[in-house]
Amino acid sequence: MQNLDQASLPADIRVPAGNVVVLQAQGRGDLLYECQAVRRTPFEYTWLLRNPSLQLQDGRGNVVTYYPGTRSRWVHSDGSEVIAREFVEVSLSSGNMPLLRAKADPTEGRGALENVSYIQNLRNQGGVVTGKSCTAAALGMRMSVPYEADYVFWRPADRG
Repeated sequence: MQNLDQASLPADIRVPAGNVVVLQAQGRGDLLYECQAVRRTPFEYTWLLRNPSLQLQDGRGNVVTYYPGTRSRWVHSDGSEVIAREFVEVSLSSGNMPLLRAKADPTEGRGALENVSYIQNLRNQGGVVTGKSCTAAALGMRMSVPYEADYVFWRPADRG
């Protein structure tokens, strides 16, 4: 797993002091993209993620399902879940997904994701379509892209 020294990360995605790591999980697999028109006048095309969810696994073999989107959520196999808002992304290289810090909404219920305050997506490898432009000629084309990343879940230290 990733070195969690916040000082070594870009300032925009650092988790504020007073939070502690409660869970780390790794995502590995393929992301499915489809070339779609996102604007009609003038026409503009982009690769859109088509995966409805991604499976992460923590160090104990538990599954955390990640549902990306504007209101992303993570659901642990114990039934606990967290929904995130206020995303901050930092791109480090063109062939990799950006690093991410998301601020979590307050959670209800018990479990591994109880009281999570922040989620970081670190050490991203791949996950971005490269070498193939999304144009009118490629409209509807699907591409599978290998992806690997570490996810770190934080909660306030006083809620341990």
